[in-house]
Amino acid sequence: MFDRDSISVYGLALGLISFIFFITNEPPSDLNYKAWITAGVAILMTIWWVTEAIPIYITGLIPIIVFPLFNIFEIQDISNSYAHPLVLLFLGGFIIASAMESCGLHKRIALNILSLSGTSPSKIIAGFMITTASISMWVSNTASTIMMLPIATSVITIFVNQNRTEGRDFTIPLLLAIAYSASLGGIATLIGTPTNIMLASILSDNYKFNISFFDWLKIGLPITIILLPLVWFILTRVVFTVSKSKSNALELTIKKLKEEIGKPTYAERIVGIVFFFTAILWILRKFINNYFNININDTSIGLFGALLLFIIPISKGKRACDWSTANKIPWGVLLLVGGGIALSKAFTSSGLADWIGTFSFYFDGLNIFLLMLIFVTLIIFLTELNSNTATIATFTPILIAFSLAININPLFIAIPSTIAASCAFMLPVATPPNAVIFGSGKISIKNMIKAGFILNIIGVFLVTSISYLLIKYLWGYEIHSIPNFFMN
Repeated sequence: MFDRDSISVYGLALGLISFIFFITNEPPSDLNYKAWITAGVAILMTIWWVTEAIPIYITGLIPIIVFPLFNIFEIQDISNSYAHPLVLLFLGGFIIASAMESCGLHKRIALNILSLSGTSPSKIIAGFMITTASISMWVSNTASTIMMLPIATSVITIFVNQNRTEGRDFTIPLLLAIAYSASLGGIATLIGTPTNIMLASILSDNYKFNISFFDWLKIGLPITIILLPLVWFILTRVVFTVSKSKSNALELTIKKLKEEIGKPTYAERIVGIVFFFTAILWILRKFINNYFNININDTSIGLFGALLLFIIPISKGKRACDWSTANKIPWGVLLLVGGGIALSKAFTSSGLADWIGTFSFYFDGLNIFLLMLIFVTLIIFLTELNSNTATIATFTPILIAFSLAININPLFIAIPSTIAASCAFMLPVATPPNAVIFGSGKISIKNMIKAGFILNIIGVFLVTSISYLLIKYLWGYEIHSIPNFFMN
């Protein structure tokens, strides 16, 4: 059995050998040199992402090094991918979230939502899921999971002390519910998870199609709202059996934690106002632009919200956010997203995506819904073994090319596939929330697979079906009508 270090070493070697093969051999007769090298870079990055030969964020820097070296892009052109407007939108969202975490606002929000939960174990799980998903819409799913874990552990401890058997039966579904709802919450908003930003960046950069914060909310939020109660039902009624009897475990935990954090501080109030103000601007941006005849965008709103936190004082010599707080944001994710945008840009401009699309005749004639199911299934199970952001960066340009080649509106393939990347529930390595919960030592891989496999299968059908209906009837696109922005 290979350990993680061995896999990394073998992955490092295999990736380099694969890339050397591409640079030392001629491309096929129907493929140009730039596309051939792009394919080599894609395989190198995929191998290193999957095996974690080097940190996945550093792998995202490969395009900015290799593409200028082989004259695929000028350095100025490829570096734009790392400063893409949607990468900067993510930066603004990260800074606001970091300020929320620093002042403790996110914990107060969590406790207030949890206090509305019932007292039975099944209702407590529902409360944790709603709370975690709500926070994950705005804060990274990793941070929301880490924040909710100690609260859950306190509740579990009280349950075990009250009833050892019931406490054990309650522990696993509660922890899994936190991990899964963190991922589902990220689906709801454009800044909820890097995969959403990745898709929006690819569409904006390569096809000049801009998905606004509100546009994504119209698709992401309904999917989150539908999947959350379904996941709760599967965890508490199907896979595990959770008691419906009342308990004061959650009430005692919340009371204790509220006493610890005390009354809202001035910093919490300021950060809360800025957060609420920024969210309202994101949601109402189109209306504001039309009414006032101006042209603000989601990126400028996010950065403006972050800037306000650095300006507004909360005490003498102290602002709502300082650099030591902002410096704690996950900078590596920005490199990962930038590298994915650069790779997808090369896929399109080099002709590699079109060349891969020529193989789509194998799929021509298949039922459209079946095709959507195939691609969504592929993405979900690939994400079980690979970074979801890396999976979307690699496969989205290919899926778009396939769709165009068989006369399908790519939105019907790309959007559900992107959402599917947040629905990998089966393995600890699939998503950061899964890894955090598994790291608690209270859950075995067997338990995670037991629940996750069922939810993966359900997710395939629901994500496909709901996305299809929302794109068709809410966004107003037809599956065989290719929008003009894909044809330019």
